[in-house]
Amino acid sequence: KVAAFEKEFAKRHNVSNAIATTSCTTALHLALVSMGVGPGDEVIVPAFTWIATANVVLYCGAKPVLADIDKHTFNIDIDDVLAKVTKQTRAIIPVHLFGLCVDIEQLRSRLPSDIYILEDAACAAGASFKDKAAGGLGDAAAFSFHPRKSITTGEGGMLTTNNDQLALIATQLRNHGASISEE
Repeated sequence: KVAAFEKEFAKRHNVSNAIATTSCTTALHLALVSMGVGPGDEVIVPAFTWIATANVVLYCGAKPVLADIDKHTFNIDIDDVLAKVTKQTRAIIPVHLFGLCVDIEQLRSRLPSDIYILEDAACAAGASFKDKAAGGLGDAAAFSFHPRKSITTGEGGMLTTNNDQLALIATQLRNHGASISEE
């Protein structure tokens, strides 16, 4: 059932990979580890979010850097993000707050290409921006199926990405290093 759910979720969000996890927090953490985020790295997160967005950065031994939000959308302020990018910035975690997607195209166009964009799409299952589904806007995304979300499995999360190498690493890490399919 999990494999079928992953397949349908990937199809709905127009991504090549969907990897089920125990929570959105787990999906965010798994994505950062798969991206190689670790000690000495910085990850920019919005100041207005659930604490898990910053905690996963700490789990990796990296430093969360808080960026202000746009007062009209309550999403991360792209200009403030750009002002906080340093040589240590490894990733940005924009949160699609209340299902309203961040303009990832604008963010990507203004960032150095080596900085990952990890969408915190905890509240954005089924959401889209300019007809492109959340979960495929950045390099990876994490969704929540917590009971208060629009789609629930009682608990759980999903990591999505179009980056097959990142998906391979994340799947192996999720499965304690195993590369054998559970299907």
